[in-house]
Amino acid sequence: MKTYYTLIIVFFLTQFYILKAQDVHFSQYYFSPLTLNPANTGNYDGDYRFFANYRSQWREIGEAYDTYSAGGDFNFFPGGINCSGGFLFLNDRSGGNLNVSKILPSLGLHHAVGGFVFHAGIQPGLVIKTIDFYNNTYPNQLNWNTGQFDNTLPNMENDVSQRFSFLDLNLGAAVTKRFGKFEPELGYAWFHVNKPKESFLLNNDNRIPIRQMANLLLRWYAGKHIILEGHSMYGFTSQVSDWVSGLNIEVVLNQNPLYRNSVFFGAMWRSGIERNPDAGIITAGFHYEKYTFGFSYDVTLSQLKTSVDMKGAFEIAIIYKAFNNRLPKREVSCDRF
Repeated sequence: MKTYYTLIIVFFLTQFYILKAQDVHFSQYYFSPLTLNPANTGNYDGDYRFFANYRSQWREIGEAYDTYSAGGDFNFFPGGINCSGGFLFLNDRSGGNLNVSKILPSLGLHHAVGGFVFHAGIQPGLVIKTIDFYNNTYPNQLNWNTGQFDNTLPNMENDVSQRFSFLDLNLGAAVTKRFGKFEPELGYAWFHVNKPKESFLLNNDNRIPIRQMANLLLRWYAGKHIILEGHSMYGFTSQVSDWVSGLNIEVVLNQNPLYRNSVFFGAMWRSGIERNPDAGIITAGFHYEKYTFGFSYDVTLSQLKTSVDMKGAFEIAIIYKAFNNRLPKREVSCDRF
């Protein structure tokens, strides 16, 4: 027991030190498996699953930042090898003008060695970005007669495009193992491995740098009806950092070999390296048979809190996971030999 308490204390003390990342993110990142790590493709006990996420942020400052994602994955066993396939669609609208859509298929491979289960994944895909220049105003659109900007005037912006697309490539790896009542999981992912070109300017060779992300899950079955889950995610790219960490407490109502019914609640924290805290996060949800529902709310703690009255983002996550119909291999001793 002392060992478990020590590990949990060390885990949470070290979390207040780190994290870097850009791109679209969810506070409940653990309920968006294929945006977290391609190695999560098929990384669960079941035949197939579907998931969807919705995030709405900062409605108080005009056009909200809305993010939608939906996808699914499944396991298959050619030659007894655990392989998996998945698909993810994501759409993000920033300020009502910049729109990003991602179509990301993925493949996963899972193999058990000595009680450890190793996971690897690859996620190629297509990214489409659009922006409506007519919803913006530029210095050349100042109407000197009225003293106001008029976006019907020529903006004099040349060699620009309102739409571009590129091929993207993400890679990931993870490892899990259970030690009695203690079950950790560690993952690491690389995004934009091919460093694709990204720019609305036709003559610009801007490249997206590789974004790296590490995630750690510490699950402790503290008792018959209590499960503690410590979550931490650290990502970085160039000079940008992002860190989310916290604890969920799950109360098991009843369970059987196929599923458990439970409710959970917790709190998380988002910050970064050498910058002010971004948000505090309240989480809650429940598991019911094949379904998981997660809810979270971000309380803004950054300098923007004055403008938005500390209001932040609201998230909903839904997961449907089918039961595992594959019979496990078991050895039965024979008294005849």
